[in-house]
Amino acid sequence: MKTNLDFLNKRQSIRSFDPNDTISDDTIYQILESASKAPSSNNFQPWKVVVFKNKEIQEQLKNFSYQQQQVADASAVFLLLGDKKAYDIDKLLTFYIQNGIMDSSEGEGRKKRIEAYFSLHPEDKDKEGLRFDLGLFAMNLMYVAQAYGYDSVPMRGVDFEAIMTTFEIDPELDPILLLPIGKKLSEGFPKIRYSVEDFSTFIHK
Repeated sequence: MKTNLDFLNKRQSIRSFDPNDTISDDTIYQILESASKAPSSNNFQPWKVVVFKNKEIQEQLKNFSYQQQQVADASAVFLLLGDKKAYDIDKLLTFYIQNGIMDSSEGEGRKKRIEAYFSLHPEDKDKEGLRFDLGLFAMNLMYVAQAYGYDSVPMRGVDFEAIMTTFEIDPELDPILLLPIGKKLSEGFPKIRYSVEDFSTFIHK
């Protein structure tokens, strides 16, 4: 257990990457495959990922990221997007049935439960839900990348509109996060956090 906790606790946001490092498409595929095991609302998995792996293109991304050098130097840059069309109950249940997770009668029961859930929380199939689900995916992606020896830094201080337009990305997708990954050249800022007492309340009765 200590080894696992050490791994989790050592994650840092890294802003200095080896510009000469390369990462194979196969490794990226494996990272994304493991990252996709992240939980999401009713397992809708509303994430889409665009992978940039070209130094000239990354220089363009750097221009859209207020000249943050880690974008240009990264081994790869992930653009994480949310897809509201993924909150399609019938599509999800068809996927389950086709993969033997449940039969059609079980699917009907599941459909009613999801519909009841969305009637209670309609925001969860819109931008608020996307940000929650993509946050879970992003955190998983950072830890999986770390397991493969790659550090990362989550970024929202970028011109998403310019990125979407320049690279002709489906405008119906909602850009959530830019995530450069690479081999670190130097440590990140010291990790300091508020104490558990500052952010938690225990209720025993």
